[in-house]
Amino acid sequence: MKLLRNPTLWGAAALALMVVVSLVAAWLYVSPPRQKHVIFYTNDASSLHTGDAVRIAGINIGKVTDLVLEAQRVRVLARVNGDAFIGNNSQVDVRMLTVVGGYYVNIVSLGDKPLGDEPIPVERVKMPYNLMKALSDSTKLTEEVDTRSVKESLDQLQQGLSGNNIESLSAVVDAGNSIMSAIERQRGQLTKILNFSDEYIRAINNYGDELRSMVRKISLVEQTLVLYGENFGLGIEKFNTVLNQVSPLAYFYDAHREELLEKMRNWLEKARMWAEHNGTIIRAVRAMRNKMERVLDAQNAPPEFLATDLCMPVPGGQC
Repeated sequence: MKLLRNPTLWGAAALALMVVVSLVAAWLYVSPPRQKHVIFYTNDASSLHTGDAVRIAGINIGKVTDLVLEAQRVRVLARVNGDAFIGNNSQVDVRMLTVVGGYYVNIVSLGDKPLGDEPIPVERVKMPYNLMKALSDSTKLTEEVDTRSVKESLDQLQQGLSGNNIESLSAVVDAGNSIMSAIERQRGQLTKILNFSDEYIRAINNYGDELRSMVRKISLVEQTLVLYGENFGLGIEKFNTVLNQVSPLAYFYDAHREELLEKMRNWLEKARMWAEHNGTIIRAVRAMRNKMERVLDAQNAPPEFLATDLCMPVPGGQC
């Protein structure tokens, strides 16, 4: 009983209890329950900060807890949920969080076995941008470039742009400017021509009714000439037959026979010439009508019915 009343003993027990509680708290802080650590290495940790989110397939599973600078690399320590499976061949991809800024760590879980305490090497860690790597990659691209041929090309270009060649180049540029000025003027003339064409088309549209009426009248003239031409030709043939039949009567007018025959021949010649010219007139009238009909067809407003669409049966003519 005296031992329990000893204050030294109570002080030592309290101190031991405090040490145990501190150790348990430290252990819980370092390794919380249901959580585990993931370690990976990188050559450039400028995009990483403690507290950055760690995700798998877009789901938050933890955050970055520590960054440690080593001799040739940076060791990154992250604490994640214990039930998140991270394979032994997993990869790390540091991505931009927003357009404004910020980054997060994305873990691509690969492999059949758990990662455990094994760190992810630098080869399987991808940073958003690495200036040193970009410079080294650009150096690799230019290693196989033949600088001698580039230098020779630049020297030839310099020689070509010196001396009289400068004047030639200036002349070529001036010629190009002159061509562009001529094209600009031609464009203005073309615009005027198009405007004139528009006015012409509008005038034709406004004159459409009068043009259709003119086509109808021309078709009447054409059909009339055709009918009278056929009748006139038939009349000449009949009159010739009559003259042949009454020619014996001319012998009674022996004294005036030559004069009578000469007048008849002249009259027949004039009639024949008129008949021939009548065909030319008909063709000219028909050509004029066809041109007007093409204009109306272009306007989708042709005359519905013309006199030339009819056939008039006359002696000597067939439909």
